[in-house]
Amino acid sequence: MVTGPHCSRKRSLIYDTCKWILAFTLLVNTLHVNAGSFPTLPLKVGYIHNVGHDRYRRSDQFQSQRNNLKGKPGQGYYVEMEIGTPPQKINVLIDTGSSNFAIAATPDPDIDKFFQRENSSTYSLIGTSVYVPYTQGNWKGTLGSDLVTLTSLPNVTVTANIAFITESKQFFINGSNWQGILGLAYSSIARPDQSVTPFLDSLIDNTGISDVFSIQLCGDKFEQQTDKDVELGGTITFGGVDPKLHSGPVFFTNIHKQWYYEVVIVDVQVNGESINLDCKEYNFPKTIVDSGTTDLRLPNKVYTSVIDHIKNYVQNSPKAPALTHGFWTGDIDLCYKDGAIPYDIFPFVALGFAENDQQSFKIIVAPQQYIKSVGKDDENPDEICFKLGIASSSSGTVIGAVVMEGFYVVFDRQSNRIGFADTTCPAVAQQFNRSHMSGPYQFSGSIGNCAYAKPEKSNKTLTIVAYVLAGICGACILPLLFLFVQYQWRTSKCYEKLKRQNSDGDSNDLIDEPSFMHES
Repeated sequence: MVTGPHCSRKRSLIYDTCKWILAFTLLVNTLHVNAGSFPTLPLKVGYIHNVGHDRYRRSDQFQSQRNNLKGKPGQGYYVEMEIGTPPQKINVLIDTGSSNFAIAATPDPDIDKFFQRENSSTYSLIGTSVYVPYTQGNWKGTLGSDLVTLTSLPNVTVTANIAFITESKQFFINGSNWQGILGLAYSSIARPDQSVTPFLDSLIDNTGISDVFSIQLCGDKFEQQTDKDVELGGTITFGGVDPKLHSGPVFFTNIHKQWYYEVVIVDVQVNGESINLDCKEYNFPKTIVDSGTTDLRLPNKVYTSVIDHIKNYVQNSPKAPALTHGFWTGDIDLCYKDGAIPYDIFPFVALGFAENDQQSFKIIVAPQQYIKSVGKDDENPDEICFKLGIASSSSGTVIGAVVMEGFYVVFDRQSNRIGFADTTCPAVAQQFNRSHMSGPYQFSGSIGNCAYAKPEKSNKTLTIVAYVLAGICGACILPLLFLFVQYQWRTSKCYEKLKRQNSDGDSNDLIDEPSFMHES
């Protein structure tokens, strides 16, 4: 029989063919994976022009984003965006203390331009009404969507949810040069509800860049065009940490809760000494990092203690001027010729954070940060005036721009943490020590013990109330029960009396009802 050798050769041929097919398939897959670092990234509702993941890992990846923030003192920092088709340029305030992306869609006396929806072929109406109130002011608008490009990331375009503002009150600031707001916090605080996807989530989901952004706010030392036109400057970096914008290590503390960027302060110091309050007071009812707030805002009890410590330090300085009550409340400016304010009459203020349950670090805020310039005096143009940038708060601690301007701040959402590092911004008043990082230190406390926990509603109170009400009801029912028994007893007596009167002596006779129970 010749069938045996023939089958063997046939099986060998089939085996070799399969082997080559498998090798070819692996080769094709390998080439496909390597090619995937170019423009093959799948997108959901946006698109990228010739950009892949690796763009955000190269050493020069952040160059185009540097110096993309501008602003004016006390009016916030804004970044330029292109929205719609054809693109319309709109400046938006960067705000890590909110989540909605909103732009003006109707004329307003405090702004010089607005987005014209009818001129965009890619605008889409969602129709949901949005109302956002602030401590001062508010805005109303309607949800829609359109294409959005950050001009500092020209190759990245996404379709984003946008609230188109149609009505506002004390929201826009005349001369601020921004016409909208870019909320960078989590969707849980988006209005009208968390179903509204924030711009940052759309950017991350549809481009594949890292869920990390970092902010360097440089204050009014960044750029000055004229004596009267002082401009703020800085950088917001999407996709990571720019090593050229900070020096030294980045110290991280965990995000305590994902709504605002809530963190936990474990200590507050003035001139190197703790103010010695229960650490829960520092976080009552929360502590957030908010680029949209100017001042360092502290809970009332903490604010009072910090101001008292600063006052004591200033009063012991021989160079200190007489500071009125109005300066400490932020109502009166402190003015100096040519801005030659002696910053060293004020102490450093430090905020302590825990890296973990064993280590902590401090951000040490120089007086150059919390004594903020507000520009030249109208009556004495040779003088530059300053205002205290620490204020009281009824809604918790807010680490605002006056603190952030002293540091490089990393919002690492990917690892659920906030980082602080020394900034490379030019120093204010270089003859004085600047804000800086300090640590690590040994930490023996508990982050959980310092975080404010809202008391949970307990059933114990309801139980006590129920028992009290039951006691009251019982006290009311007992007299009624007594009257009822008394009534029954008297009725029974009358019945027995009538029975005896009508009885013929035969105990087996049927008992008739008493006469008073019959109708007359």
